[in-house]
Amino acid sequence: MTVPTSVFIGIDMGATHTRICMMNPQSEVLLTDKSKTTDIIGNDFLQGIKAFCFSFCQSYLVKKIVIGLPAAISRNRQKVLSVPNLFISQAELDQLVPYLSTQFGCNVLLERDVNLQMTYDVMHFNLKEKLVLGLYVGTGMGFSIWNEGEIFLGAHGVAGELGHIPYGDDDLRCGCGNYGCLETNCSGIALKRWHDSSIKGYPIDEIFSQAEKDGFIHRYLIRIAKAVSTCINLFDPDVVILGGGVMDMKDFPYALLERYCMSYVRKPLPYNKLKLLKASSSSFNGAIGAALLANQRN
Repeated sequence: MTVPTSVFIGIDMGATHTRICMMNPQSEVLLTDKSKTTDIIGNDFLQGIKAFCFSFCQSYLVKKIVIGLPAAISRNRQKVLSVPNLFISQAELDQLVPYLSTQFGCNVLLERDVNLQMTYDVMHFNLKEKLVLGLYVGTGMGFSIWNEGEIFLGAHGVAGELGHIPYGDDDLRCGCGNYGCLETNCSGIALKRWHDSSIKGYPIDEIFSQAEKDGFIHRYLIRIAKAVSTCINLFDPDVVILGGGVMDMKDFPYALLERYCMSYVRKPLPYNKLKLLKASSSSFNGAIGAALLANQRN
């Protein structure tokens, strides 16, 4: 009788697409694929996510599943505390882990999506034994702390919410419900708000090409740099990884951002020892990071 191949499943569930990675115990990626999140949620989210997984791994022995969400997750990684951008009922979210655990006969864990990208980058750059900070500017501002072999979760599992410190626009309400969060003026949302506030004559994906010398862009970069340097001065990391959809945009002035960041970092240390790295860019990094976490936590 042939023994099924053991695999680890990583899922990165975003508002637009849900991506999957299947990995063997040697950390080799066997496949990656994606589907529209609305198709998975459908009329029955639990059945949809089960079918999505099953379509790829039905002939394998699933050892563990890690699912990343743009959400706050409980410290035991079993429960979604809040997820503002996915239209899934709390009742379905509460059943997600026990349902999939029963259906696939394995442990299932949840994770913040930014921690998936961080895990991928840590492994990609061979930083597993280092203290690493990851700051990813996308729709919001993602932040992750890798502490010498594992993600730092905090007392309640919600550490790393840099985007929600109160250093934004006090007149703007954040998606989390509070006013004045950093994300209100230091995120992809803030960038789009400025672009759409008047007729610019160019699409948003050309904003750094066309508006390089605009005062708003200068202030925007300074805000990011201050957020990065604040974290550096607090944590004294070995490495900081900078990335996200905004930094992946055409002509984003990454070298200028680096200079701004370092200008605010405390001297002589951590300034003299610090390394800044540009995050690797791929739409499947989150799913691969989830599979790596599943394998690591086996």
